[in-house]
Amino acid sequence: MTTGFLAADRRLVAEYLPGLDEQLVERPLEELERPGSPAVEWFRKAGGPSLFVPEDLGGRGVGLRDGVRIQRALATRSPSLAVATTMHHFSVASMMDFEGEGTGMEWLVAEAVSRNSLLIASGAAESAPDSTIVRPQMTGRAVDKGILVSGSKKPCSLSRSMDLLFATVRVTADDGTETLALAVIPKGSPGLEVHPFWSSPVLAGAESDEVRLTDVFVPRRVVGELGPLGATTQSLRGAMVWFEVLIAACYVGVASALLERALSSRRAADRQLAAMAIDVEGAVLALERVADQVDAGGQVSALFGTSLLARFAAQQAVVRASSLAVEALGGGAFIGSPDVSYLHSAAACLPFHPPALAASEDTLVGFLRGAPVDLR
Repeated sequence: MTTGFLAADRRLVAEYLPGLDEQLVERPLEELERPGSPAVEWFRKAGGPSLFVPEDLGGRGVGLRDGVRIQRALATRSPSLAVATTMHHFSVASMMDFEGEGTGMEWLVAEAVSRNSLLIASGAAESAPDSTIVRPQMTGRAVDKGILVSGSKKPCSLSRSMDLLFATVRVTADDGTETLALAVIPKGSPGLEVHPFWSSPVLAGAESDEVRLTDVFVPRRVVGELGPLGATTQSLRGAMVWFEVLIAACYVGVASALLERALSSRRAADRQLAAMAIDVEGAVLALERVADQVDAGGQVSALFGTSLLARFAAQQAVVRASSLAVEALGGGAFIGSPDVSYLHSAAACLPFHPPALAASEDTLVGFLRGAPVDLR
């Protein structure tokens, strides 16, 4: 039995995604992280799209605690794969936590994901000022039997491999009233196009290009009404708990990849290794605490504030551990191995995922004082 650092995480990958870790370890990191990487398709063929779909809908029914470990392990092999697939998992979680707000289409989509190994890209918010998951710039216009959706999502991970696009849309009624809706859109829909956008070599394997929609018709049966524009529903809070925990786990995995290399280096001192391990494993424990509460049942949306605290704790730990690892490995490793410098750059990307810490400080303080936590 394999023992040691990351062994338990990789055993979970072997259990739920058989053969995937072996495929990833056989290819150099540089190949897995560039555009056209085979990693996403391997993930699909290993059954990855159905990981968090409930068993009664044909999925694997994995809990969030195991999900933390799986995403962490995947990120040690390919950060791009872990980040991209987290967007799929967030979309699945968004549909599974509807709490009566949906139309029933979420169950149909979940079954289709499991049955056909479909991948869902997330268009739930755009990189634009004042645009959030509850105040999207993507718009919908009501027509007979559905809505016409227009707008752009950039960057949009899995833009090349996706089968479906999950998006929040602001729908304007004839009287000018704006409501928030969820739409699930097949990739081949007329008016949906993918355009180049991501020019950085860091996380290029996540396929984070632009998805552009122009009057894309979405049938009423795959549109879920979420309520007034800007309102934070219980379902969206619950989905964001999954997102914050899983995306943080990905970047903890990137720092873990650096720690793993440092553990194999004769140059790294025990003092440095212990400091890195405290940060990395402490972050995992914080994320698992939230995940355990999710897996125990109850109202997931009530954990949004706690999930933000765990995510930002992990974010700070990742920055410290990654810098310590580069120092411990030394200039020779940084210069001589593109993997070390790449992983250090990739680890720095967690702050780019919503929400930003600077914009959340008053929210976190309010949460500690008993105020509700809303999406912005």
